[in-house]
Amino acid sequence: MDAVFFRDPTVQYDMRYVKRELIKAYTSFYPQATKIERESMFGIVTGSWGCGAFNGDRQLKGKIEQNIEQSIIQIYVFLAIIQLMAASEAGRSLIYAAYLDKKLVKSFYEVYEYLFNQRARVWHLYRYLERYSTENSRKSLFEYILKTPISSLYP
Repeated sequence: MDAVFFRDPTVQYDMRYVKRELIKAYTSFYPQATKIERESMFGIVTGSWGCGAFNGDRQLKGKIEQNIEQSIIQIYVFLAIIQLMAASEAGRSLIYAAYLDKKLVKSFYEVYEYLFNQRARVWHLYRYLERYSTENSRKSLFEYILKTPISSLYP
């Protein structure tokens, strides 16, 4: 799949990029098979695509400043949420390979568990992303989701 280079990592939260990533992921994840074949399809193993040459390499040389590291972590978080949404809509299970990033694994599991317990749907996640993109929150995306009640997403 193609990736967009984000010179400024905050630009990726613009909803036109969110929609682009969702459509791209859904198209890739949705099986082109009959209904019976789809029911027996295996899950998707994925990771932080676009985070290498496209401005997300965590193995930066020398000292990594906190704000740069936080921006990179945010890219991973954003991709995890996008891929979770696309896999859910495509009816596929998702295995997200975090490549030994224990902090991301712990955070993603905490958010997943929260969303599962709240009976969140894909549209709830979409609304979280919409609001997050316009509010310019100082919180990470995961913090924003955990601190914003799902009931506040209703019009």
